[in-house]
Amino acid sequence: MRNAGLSLIIGILCLVHVLSLGKAADLKKALPRGEGSAYVLPPAFLKITAGEFDGIASDFMFFQGLVFMGSTYERSEWPRVKQWEWKWLFNVLRASTVLDPYFRDPYYFANAHLTWAAGMVEETNSLLEQGVRYRTWDGLLPFYAGVNNFYFLHNYAKASEYLMEASRRPGASPIYVSLASKLAYKGKRTENAIAFLEYSLEKEEDPQIKQEYEMRVTALKNILQLEQVTARYRATYGNKPHKITDLVAKKLITSLPIEPYGGSYYLNESGEVKTTMERWLVPYIKK
Repeated sequence: MRNAGLSLIIGILCLVHVLSLGKAADLKKALPRGEGSAYVLPPAFLKITAGEFDGIASDFMFFQGLVFMGSTYERSEWPRVKQWEWKWLFNVLRASTVLDPYFRDPYYFANAHLTWAAGMVEETNSLLEQGVRYRTWDGLLPFYAGVNNFYFLHNYAKASEYLMEASRRPGASPIYVSLASKLAYKGKRTENAIAFLEYSLEKEEDPQIKQEYEMRVTALKNILQLEQVTARYRATYGNKPHKITDLVAKKLITSLPIEPYGGSYYLNESGEVKTTMERWLVPYIKK
């Protein structure tokens, strides 16, 4: 009897789910027609009203966004999607992820459309941040957040943090470690880059990758040492050194460290320590 009741409940849930998907074809008629239609019920309210059916409600909200995006490809005007429609789509995806924060597709869909096409990078990252918290096994979400911070927002320090997190996830690519350390250096967080690389070095078993990490650690430690000596120079003489050899001339350091990639260290116009082989530490930045 108990099993029969459970089967009935499951059957009803399946029926509701099928009916909701069956009505998806009619959603196009109900898509927003003007700026006033961009409003979506607050996610918290939707979660309360959905109750135990929040998973189905999340599917329905996401499917609504899919239908909308599909319908825009039939348009001939430009821009194909208006800014207020992008806002509506973001609200729909946000509602879907609040209803079911473990649902993968809305996060991936948002990152694919709302960053490049809509320019809603910060909004997309707010969704990704939630996904990173809940989907603790998913390495792509912190990776996407890291790329967005690097490419669009030029926040290298934040990008490094997300890529570091991505590298700790199961099955993470070794390239995450490399990118994270490069971005940490670009974001003037040399100490963090060194600490993270040394941690990764302990975990790495591939000899070639270990060798690359060791060289990068050496280069970063040299830069950190020169940064500290440069700061001491400024504190002592009240101005920044004109060139890096001034550190040796003032006997703040006995000699300049050897650059492991075959280059040399120097001070740029801002007095920052750089290497002529910086391409090994800093990723290409598209102009």
